[in-house]
Order: sequence, then C-alpha cells, then structure tokens
Amino acid sequence: MSIYQPRLRTLKPTLGSIAISKPPSRQTFFVTQVPRRHQELISRGYLTIANTKHNNTFRLSTHKIPYPQTRIQPGQTQLTRSLTMSSKLVPSNPSEVAVIRNITPNIVTVSVPFARVGIFRIGGRGTIIRLTSGTLAVYSPVALTPETQAKVAELGGRVGYIIAGDMEHHIFLSEWARAYPDAKLLGPKGLQEKREKVKDDPRIGHEPFAFTWDASNKRDAAGVSDEFAADFEVEFVDAHPNKEVVLFYKPDRALIQADLLFNLPAIEQYSRVPEAEKSSHGLLNRMFVSVNSTAGEAKGLKRVLWYMLSNAGGDRAGFNESVRRIAAWEPEIIVPCHGETVEKNGGELFRKVFDWHLQGHK
Repeated sequence: MSIYQPRLRTLKPTLGSIAISKPPSRQTFFVTQVPRRHQELISRGYLTIANTKHNNTFRLSTHKIPYPQTRIQPGQTQLTRSLTMSSKLVPSNPSEVAVIRNITPNIVTVSVPFARVGIFRIGGRGTIIRLTSGTLAVYSPVALTPETQAKVAELGGRVGYIIAGDMEHHIFLSEWARAYPDAKLLGPKGLQEKREKVKDDPRIGHEPFAFTWDASNKRDAAGVSDEFAADFEVEFVDAHPNKEVVLFYKPDRALIQADLLFNLPAIEQYSRVPEAEKSSHGLLNRMFVSVNSTAGEAKGLKRVLWYMLSNAGGDRAGFNESVRRIAAWEPEIIVPCHGETVEKNGGELFRKVFDWHLQGHK
C-alpha cells in the first residue's frame, strides 16, 4: 500500500478516446480526450494532465509529482497534482469512522476505512498490544484520535514501541512518536531513509529508528529489548516486496501482520461509513475481493501469493521459508491490516492459504 508510488502504471487506450503518438516514456500517453473512467482518478490526484501540447494533443501522465501542489506562475504551461500528499490517504474524520475493539484483554484493534487509489476498499488497521511488562506496542498505527488515546490510557498509557509493519505502513509514525516521545520506533531497514527523502509532507517526520530488521537479523526480538523478546516472535519476510515485519504475540497466540495476508472484504473497517461509500465501484471491488479473500478454497488469493507476491523479488524459496516458520507458530488469532480479523482457528486458515508455499510447489 504505497503512498509514494503511483499505482496505475499504464493506461489502456480506448478506441476513439485516446490518440497515441510516440511517448517519451512508458508511463506517459498523449491524448486528445480524457476517458470518462479516468476523470475521477484525475480529480483525486492519481493522474495528472499537463497542458503542454505535443502534436496537437495533451499529456496524461502517472509520473510521481512532488508535494505540495505546484503553483501555476505566469508563463508556465504545466498543471500538477500531488501524488505524495498523505492527507489524500487518510479519513478526514477518523473519530467518526474508526472502530476500536478489544480482541483480547491485551490486544486492541483500531479499524478505519481506506481505499487504495480511491477505489479498492481494503481498509486499514492499527493494533495495540499490552506486553506482560505492561508496556504497549503499537503495530502499524492509524490516526491517533482522542478515543484512541483514551484506550491507550485505559491500557496503562505506557507506549514503548511504535512499529511500522512494512515499508508502506508508516504514515502515522510521527504523530504517535510526538504523543509518546519515549517510545522506540521499529521497522524494516530502509524505511528511515525513505521517510527522510520526504521533505514537504507535514505528516511524515524524520525521527530515527531505534531498531530495524534486515536479512541479517530477521528473527531477532532480543535486539529490541528483553521485554519485547519475552512476548514476541519475529519473522522479517524480506522476500515480500513490502519487506514485512510479522509478529507473533505469544501470550494470546496472535499473528499480527501488515500486507502478508489480506482477508477481504473489509467489513468492520467500513462499518461506520455512509452506505454510498460502501457500495461505490461495486464491480471493481467484487473482482478485487475475489483474489484477496480467504473464504472457501481461496484459490484467487493463493494464485496472487504464489505468482505475484512470493516471487516479486526472485526469492520464492526465502518467502516459503518465512511462511513455514510462521505456520509453525500455530496462531489462534490473525490480525491483518486489511480485512477481517480472524479470532479463532487462525493456524488452520493460514495453512490453507499458504498451502503451496508450505509444500514448496503449486
């Protein structure tokens, strides 16, 4: 779930709507008319139009454009919209739409609506875990609302760890770090450097990370602290394209993860939004859910995991090794960032979805 990479890499031309001349790159087309199906994406800032003519046509581009929005000065010819502005990716009214729920006495989830590229309803979820020591760990945090702060206080108020689940789940790290300055930031190696490159988004700070995982320490919990290692097993799935930090909270046998496993549809995460928002782009969402659901035989999801995610970096063997270790934890609960929480028989569901990886072949 990247907030910095454009998700629409190419646009398929429609006869009568796009006239293509030789483009300067594979991410730019020259068009005489914007197709209707792209107009909403333009209005949301995921596509851009420049009014520089080329062979009597206009340019439609998915290139990343710096934040903030470029101001048009006299004599300028290019109009731009921001692709990196994090405010486009978060609810404008998080207190009104967030669902705060105790999964166990020590695990609290904060579930919010989130639509990828403004269309696909995958939802978002932050997880607050109370360690045996009483310290709180916050995994993939979402907006820190007054209601969420009250829940943190109810759990003891001592936030010790703020964890980015992967390279993409980090928008709210700074917000939580400012509220709980004694907490350690944890995440995959490279995320701190990625955040430091963002100069003009007030939501993305440059706080240093206290501990990062990479290929050399992918299972290290003790490197964080003794209290962390007492309650968590860690698997850094570096073969996943988003560089996943997967946690297993041993006291409740709960698997907590970001993008390793989707469990759509995102019912809880959209339970407090208007009906129109729940049903928009219905056909596209049904298609997306069909390949990101654990229901039934989960064939669509299994194919996505096998053909796309597990071999994205050319290391399916490494991905399979991580999956086997996670399966050996035998989780009862699975808390995903996208989709429904699995509150029982999580290990059985995990083995079903990742069966090809556990066997080492399709």
